[in-house]
Amino acid sequence: MRRITSLRRAYWGYTAPEYAIHGHLSEKVDTYSFGIVVLEIISGRRSTNFDMEPVTNSLLQDTWNLYESDMHSDLIDETLDPKDYNMDSVKRIIEIALMCTQSPASVRPAMSEVVVSLTNDSSMVPKPPPGKPTLF
Repeated sequence: MRRITSLRRAYWGYTAPEYAIHGHLSEKVDTYSFGIVVLEIISGRRSTNFDMEPVTNSLLQDTWNLYESDMHSDLIDETLDPKDYNMDSVKRIIEIALMCTQSPASVRPAMSEVVVSLTNDSSMVPKPPPGKPTLF
């Protein structure tokens, strides 16, 4: 793990907690960012929206709340036609994205594992299921 001591330029909603808070940089920072981008694609929302109420300005927080309540379908971009996707597949992709955003970084999958999970129908989402991500 490297520590970046020079001026860092980060994009708030995509930055892994260990990098944003401590400047620790590893390949798992990219895994975190990938998970956030996947959630943006599924939801049609930006990762952060400071125009909204403070309680709901985080896509990751909203995703976790819906995941915990088993309300995955409420995360999906409402402009998409439900006939165009398989809900079980979307749920699996949401779980993979949440695994990508876990803290500490050591529990996040490597990107090679993420690729295998996304391309192999028989691959299982890592167990135990994702825990609550660090929200900041």
